Amino acid sequence: MNIDEIRLRVEELSRRFGVHAPGVVRGEPPQGVDCILRRQGKGRVIVVGPTFDALPEYARDTDLAWAVTASDRAYLRKEGVPTRVSVGLGVLVGLACAPLVFLFDSLVPVAVTALALLILVVLPVMMRRQVYAVDRRVAEVCGAESIHRALRYVQEHPPRTRGLYRLALKLQPSPERRAARLLAARP
Repeated sequence: MNIDEIRLRVEELSRRFGVHAPGVVRGEPPQGVDCILRRQGKGRVIVVGPTFDALPEYARDTDLAWAVTASDRAYLRKEGVPTRVSVGLGVLVGLACAPLVFLFDSLVPVAVTALALLILVVLPVMMRRQVYAVDRRVAEVCGAESIHRALRYVQEHPPRTRGLYRLALKLQPSPERRAARLLAARP
């Protein structure tokens, strides 16, 4: 698939999702990732890697649909992680760290505890909510069968990522859990 065909597909998907089409460029996404949504200035751009073309067509379409949905910040704030949840999690971290200020004469234990709580509690909660919200929206617009096929593909061919991207994938729900949650949400 050449870059112009991918751009046309992203524009078509953006119309279906009712969002502004993010830009599309060829590039080097993180190792093990076929395409990724990145910020570029005030906008968003989908970076398509060389392995994207080797994916089956349904996996390419679903990858692009996930990226287009993730580019809709208003939807993610409303359905993914509402402001009240973000504020609530921030208050919980603050309440957990507040006693440490009085117990220790240094802010180092407070900072370490806050960082640990953010990585181990807040980020996974927020990421899961966003992943589930994106899955629901893609299933709603593109059909549940397309996302189930893509999740089976991800399960059979897990991405081989490293570093922070590997941590991010570990913090996200597994493809099996995502598929089960979609099945349970069907009316």
